[in-house]
Amino acid sequence: MASNPAGSILAADFGSVHTRVVLVDLVDGVYRLVARADGRTTAGFPVGDVQVGLDRILQEMSEMTGRTFVSGSGQIITPEQANRSGVDHFVATASMGRPLRAVLVGLVPELSIATALKAVSGAQVEVHETLSLDDGRNEEARLNAILLTRPDLIVIAGGTDKGAREPVQELAEIVRLAVLLTDRQHRPRVLYAGNNDLHEYMQALFADTDVIFYVADNVRPSLDDEQLESARLYIGRAFDEYKEHHGEGFAAIGEMSESGLLPNAQSATIMAEYLGKLRGAGRVTIADVGSASSTVVSWHNGQLEPRIYTNMGLGHNAQSLLQTIGLNAVRRWLPFNASTSEIINYAMNKTLRPGTIPGTLKDGYFEHALLRAIIQTIAQEIGILAEKSDSKIPGLIIGAGAGLTYTGHPGYTSMLLLDALQPTGVTELHADPFGLIATMGAIAQVAPEAVVQLIDSQSLDHLGTSFSLSGKPRRDKTAMRVKIITGHGDKIEQKVDGGHLWIFPLPVGERARVEVRVSRGLNIGGRGRVKLTVEGGSAGLIFDARGRPLPLAATAGRRAAQLPLWVSEATGDPLMEIDPRWLEDIEEDDLEMPLRTRPDREAAADTGDADDLFDLMDDDDDDQDDDQDDTMGISELRDALS
Repeated sequence: MASNPAGSILAADFGSVHTRVVLVDLVDGVYRLVARADGRTTAGFPVGDVQVGLDRILQEMSEMTGRTFVSGSGQIITPEQANRSGVDHFVATASMGRPLRAVLVGLVPELSIATALKAVSGAQVEVHETLSLDDGRNEEARLNAILLTRPDLIVIAGGTDKGAREPVQELAEIVRLAVLLTDRQHRPRVLYAGNNDLHEYMQALFADTDVIFYVADNVRPSLDDEQLESARLYIGRAFDEYKEHHGEGFAAIGEMSESGLLPNAQSATIMAEYLGKLRGAGRVTIADVGSASSTVVSWHNGQLEPRIYTNMGLGHNAQSLLQTIGLNAVRRWLPFNASTSEIINYAMNKTLRPGTIPGTLKDGYFEHALLRAIIQTIAQEIGILAEKSDSKIPGLIIGAGAGLTYTGHPGYTSMLLLDALQPTGVTELHADPFGLIATMGAIAQVAPEAVVQLIDSQSLDHLGTSFSLSGKPRRDKTAMRVKIITGHGDKIEQKVDGGHLWIFPLPVGERARVEVRVSRGLNIGGRGRVKLTVEGGSAGLIFDARGRPLPLAATAGRRAAQLPLWVSEATGDPLMEIDPRWLEDIEEDDLEMPLRTRPDREAAADTGDADDLFDLMDDDDDDQDDDQDDTMGISELRDALS
């Protein structure tokens, strides 16, 4: 523990629907979660100011704790006063609103561009264009690609330390020219994270461009080494400054927050890496599904794989999600027949009213089909879906976001995580109902010891431990033989049939010795038997004998028997059978997936020829003699702007 504790910390996370606030303070010299509250985010109409919602939540927390957090002038009181009003630190994170549009510039796609992608992948950033030496474009096309993209951020990488200089300089000069051709009010921020020997050159190159220019450590100092921390810090700063200048009250929040306003996906990245290093082995996965964006971060064997999709969510971006993953990715999780219009209407209604929760059994299946599909899509891209595990150390999965944590039952939450990620072997399952993961990256900047102690104090909801076998078990035939010896000396033996889940209700804080043996042809974590001591949770111990990959039925009729049974087994609730009318043949409509409308210029950036814009810039009056060549080449243009 640090010799000089940082003191009390108030952390706020602004999502598209919910704003969550936690108060962390020292209790007997150790950091603990003291209070938490949440409410609706007030960024949209009619309020248009996130601070209004924050003030309402802080008033609720004041009533709970007897402490005053806001001064008469509307500022959060810092540092903490002698009468216990205020806090020593206030930090803020956000995931709401439009992400930063980014252009990545580097030498080689497989090296500098790939590393730059990793640097931005843990933030609210959408990469709309990449430029490299071997992209097949000339200087004019590269210039036009930047201008058409209208980026908020340009990241320049490339060149190992003591390595390439001139190719990096050439690409940077194109970026400089694009910046000068952009209206001053809309010029992007530029981050240089390449060859460290070029720092002074780059600063001089962009000195007269009137842009916010950052210099970070080289993201790839050698061919075999990646250093992302410095670049991620500046990307977080760019996000903060972008939010401050785009209304919604974030300017005031950023000024009050000690670390500015950070993207909460960075926190998930930081926490996955920290927990991975702490555990030493076994995969760590954090899945956070929000209203507008979704994040899956995986850490395994020293490799960090963060993915954030700002166009995939269960609320504001439900329609965009459907366009991204397709109808079949959702249909495969529905235990009834659903027409195209039904699925699209559900997604569009969620987009229009993102704060609504499922009100019927059918709506619940639609909601959780979307949720599973989001996580599966990202997990498949990372390569962790139903991944074979041979680690003797249990893996760790943390689920965050209201769609996962507000299911109403820890067993249901556990089942959704198992369905979506399909872990093999032994896995600890946790949920983050208080939004702690989203804020811990910001908390770590003022009190790193607080993060360690919050994790150790079980501030996350420990759902339980799952035992998931791999292979294709025979349905309704013994697949697992389980022996449990509790701390009280009770001995439980159970056979688990293939295709089923069995939950043993071991409470939070209690430990038990568990031995699992699997039938021939099957394995659990690459072995035929596992034996270890585990801790209980709010769901208990979960024995998943359904097999991997998960044998999800191919027809709605069979899923109508399969999915409700799994829900009943996971929760202990009575079986809720599917209405036979939902399985009747439907007359498929001709409705197609609606396309989002975009401004013409943005559409041109996505579909047009990059040379078109440069040609338009070169055009003179229509009255000009067609035979006269008055176009200005890129060299002349560069000279004119120098």
